[in-house]
Amino acid sequence: MAQMLVPSMQCSQMRVPCNLPQTRSLMPAKMWKSLLLNNQKAKTKKGLSSFRVFAVKSENSNGTVSRLEDLLNLDITPFTEKVIAEYIWIGGTGIDIRSKSRTIPKPVEHPSELPKWNYDGSSTGQAPGEDSEVILYPQAIFKDPFRGGNNILVICDTYTPSGEPIPTNKRHRAAQIFSEKKVTDEVPWYGIEQEYTLLQSNVKWPLGWPVGGYPGPQGPYYCAAGADKSFGRDISDAHYKACLYAGINISGTNGEVMPGQWEYQVGPSVGIDAADHIWCSRYLLERITEQAGVVLSLDPKPIEGDWNGAGCHTNFSTKSMREDGGFDVIKKAILNLSLRHKEHISAYGEGNERRLTGKHETASIDTFSWGVANRGCSIRVGRDTEKRGKGYLEDRRPASNMDPYVVTSLLAETTILWEPTLEAEALAAKKLQLQV
Repeated sequence: MAQMLVPSMQCSQMRVPCNLPQTRSLMPAKMWKSLLLNNQKAKTKKGLSSFRVFAVKSENSNGTVSRLEDLLNLDITPFTEKVIAEYIWIGGTGIDIRSKSRTIPKPVEHPSELPKWNYDGSSTGQAPGEDSEVILYPQAIFKDPFRGGNNILVICDTYTPSGEPIPTNKRHRAAQIFSEKKVTDEVPWYGIEQEYTLLQSNVKWPLGWPVGGYPGPQGPYYCAAGADKSFGRDISDAHYKACLYAGINISGTNGEVMPGQWEYQVGPSVGIDAADHIWCSRYLLERITEQAGVVLSLDPKPIEGDWNGAGCHTNFSTKSMREDGGFDVIKKAILNLSLRHKEHISAYGEGNERRLTGKHETASIDTFSWGVANRGCSIRVGRDTEKRGKGYLEDRRPASNMDPYVVTSLLAETTILWEPTLEAEALAAKKLQLQV
């Protein structure tokens, strides 16, 4: 008869005992003592033991699972200079995340020190079978909170063997935009609010919801505490700490309006770093929900009806917006954004039309609008920005499944590089009641 090991957080939530009997080790004690000499110190110092191992085991192999967990948490730093690099890239759907591991001879400090690699693009929907090789170019490095030590996570983008970016490589175009002198001079800042929904793995229904049923109406769940109002806090907290360990510029987290839905914020980050950090944070969230046996959804409207959708609101500012007189620069940016509303909507995430209905703190997908402290607008300006006459704007249109490379670079392109005709600008200003 098989038993399923679950993490301590699940044991406590289900109120079942987690202490399992131990059987005699199959490996001599002296060998294990030698092998795990520095493991306990590493656990205490690095906090790796918070990430539990889940496995199916037989009744007679309790000790085997314990040893497996010890090995997974083992710090290899005292034994070898070599490090494990997890190469991460975006798959064929443009939202799925893929990864594989390789050994690097010694620790590195910059992506340029890492070798390029390749993978079978025909298995990810990114290349035909007869010419399937896709090349990975390392672009950003983060510390690995799962393996600890000097091991790293490597954000990559994807190219053909001849060096051309493949269609799903949105980072390449973003890097071109962010390298433009006008853009670099403006030092664009981004603060991205990533919302997500946790689903029960066996029924694909939100965590904490009765199977096939619904909880009470929205209202008590936003930023709430309590077993009947907050579902998945351990996952949110584990993800928060994993991001901080990795070096991701995460700035906060909170429970959302719909039960089973959460949000975290990344930023302020400059230029393309904002998108690299979001993609790495998504990878960490996928891994943590994998370990917890919960499904991560970035669907912009996971539950139809009177329930909030999931967005990825993007706060944006330039150097000129942050300086005295910046509110006029913000209003000019809003004019430009209004004139390219359709281009932005088409790039802001799949299925966003189900979310941007004009209800549940959204604007209509068909109409551009802006306002001060108005969460029902396309673009929101904060009260503090209005009062101080400088600051930032919030684009509330991006869906939770948006590509941050696309959204961040498009905002920079539209507000810094793109210039409308004077006639179009005047008409837009009149329509939006903006004086620029």
